[in-house]
Amino acid sequence: MASPITYDYPPGPPGQQTFTAADDLARLLETLHTSGTLRTLNGLLAQLQDVMAVVLDGLNTDEGRNGIANLLVLAKLLGRIDADGLDRFVVALDRGLEAAGERLEEKDDAPGSLTVLKKLRQPEVRRGLDAALTLLGTLGTQLSDPQPPVYSSHDGKDGAEP
Repeated sequence: MASPITYDYPPGPPGQQTFTAADDLARLLETLHTSGTLRTLNGLLAQLQDVMAVVLDGLNTDEGRNGIANLLVLAKLLGRIDADGLDRFVVALDRGLEAAGERLEEKDDAPGSLTVLKKLRQPEVRRGLDAALTLLGTLGTQLSDPQPPVYSSHDGKDGAEP
């Protein structure tokens, strides 16, 4: 789980205990100017109508509408996933990929069939194989299910006209 970021406020100007709002604003403007962000924002705002026209033209296509619908579906899906379970899955996937990469880097011969079959005796291998087969079985069932989609009924052709 992520840990909170601690932030210590910088000390005030000499002779003052804290920054005033004007001090904070001046410091923000200086930071934005130094980083080039202020110039970028000024350019963006000066050309806002042109930028928005390009963005809206891109969104007003089948691909744009499908992209937005797909983002919404993914956002709904991510909202349903248990964070701790996803964290365990990602850590396990990372470690599995690392172990597989190390194994592929070894220069010895490929393991024999009996060596591979012996791995099926390991409970961790069977547990992972069962999870993968369950995932594939569920995926196959859902792909052949005539029911409407769970997360979206968007077909990209909802009659929206440009």
